[in-house]
Amino acid sequence: MQRARMLAWELPLLGWNVEVLTVRASEVRQDIVDSDSLGFFPVNVPVHFVGSLGRRFWEVLGSRTHTWRTLLPVYRMGKHLLRSGRFDLVYFSTTTFPYFTLGHLWQRRFNVPYIVDFHDPWVKEETRAPIAGSWKSRLMRLLSAYMERWAVVNAAGLVSVSPSYITTLRRRYKGWEPAWFAPTRHAIIPFGAMERDLAETTKLPGVGVRKRADEVIIHYIGAGGPIMLRSFGLICRSLSLMRSQRNALVERVRIRLYGTIYNWKYGEPKVLESVAQDAGIGDLVSEYPGRVSYRRSLGLLLESDGALILGVDDPGYMPSKLFGYALSGKPLLASLRRDGPAFTLLKKNPVVSHVIWIDSDSEMPLAEAVKAVDSFLREAESRYTFDRARVLAPYLSTAMAHRHVNLFNACLTPWND
Repeated sequence: MQRARMLAWELPLLGWNVEVLTVRASEVRQDIVDSDSLGFFPVNVPVHFVGSLGRRFWEVLGSRTHTWRTLLPVYRMGKHLLRSGRFDLVYFSTTTFPYFTLGHLWQRRFNVPYIVDFHDPWVKEETRAPIAGSWKSRLMRLLSAYMERWAVVNAAGLVSVSPSYITTLRRRYKGWEPAWFAPTRHAIIPFGAMERDLAETTKLPGVGVRKRADEVIIHYIGAGGPIMLRSFGLICRSLSLMRSQRNALVERVRIRLYGTIYNWKYGEPKVLESVAQDAGIGDLVSEYPGRVSYRRSLGLLLESDGALILGVDDPGYMPSKLFGYALSGKPLLASLRRDGPAFTLLKKNPVVSHVIWIDSDSEMPLAEAVKAVDSFLREAESRYTFDRARVLAPYLSTAMAHRHVNLFNACLTPWND
């Protein structure tokens, strides 16, 4: 949603009219629908909503996702819109990857090129061979591999948040030589940040007010669980060593982690809180796994003295919240894969965040990690606010929209011209 939402604000300012095709909110899980998000969307952009087909049938089959029951309605609405002749390009920006397959169907019928945007991998290398798991999971692996090939080899352009995703797809489909192999037809564009989002968040009274002057409040909002064990574990071990060294600042630190486990139920484990307990700093860390809305996530950021950015144990991972957090001016501490794009970017721009690292089989020496964590906490204690405007300019929504426009224009040229 975030990519499409920001482009809906920015592209009309660059001469591109935007219309959005999406499913109704009633079709997706209701616990992921934000009731307080209206102010973050431009009201003058047409949005075409579709429902589902045979919802009860799919539910009887055990399907818990909206994907399959909305695929045909999305296809039909897309045909209706493209039949008008007013569209030059279709851009897919979603992690509901089966929708990507509609691009080639529409392209063949209406001669409108399409671009696909990979926020995450669709088919991971280790899951391509359908050997383990239930018959359903094996079938889905086979189907996903086929659908990915259909969508990717016929795309006019490709966008990815991480260079490793493009590298993987180039290797996987080099025998097909799709149009997006051309240098001007693919782009690495991370998730940007939007200044108006922070302004919108502060419209509500009390947002951004710190609750306790005697504590140093550190917040993290986003995915957690087992995928963040190593990145958060290094932070916890650093704090544990600092505590053993009688670092008084550590005793005032309160780390709160929100929205960490999708579909978490009361009584289920709190994975990151357990990591802190194992490191001997359980009293400093509280985990609230339930989902929080986008507005509330920004409010929690503004109420903190500093924020954490946690990476997964995957070198291709690019944190979606990185530039939004940096735009707030808060002190940041990132724990990331050393061979990933986010780590490389932060090392080149140290004003954005302190950074510690893990890699495939090792991690930053604990003494060095402690120095970075201590520096971060001292900045948070001082409640210092950083002016990162110059460094962040290439990563704000306006600059990201310009990069998209360059790609869009290249993809409007017939392939091989």
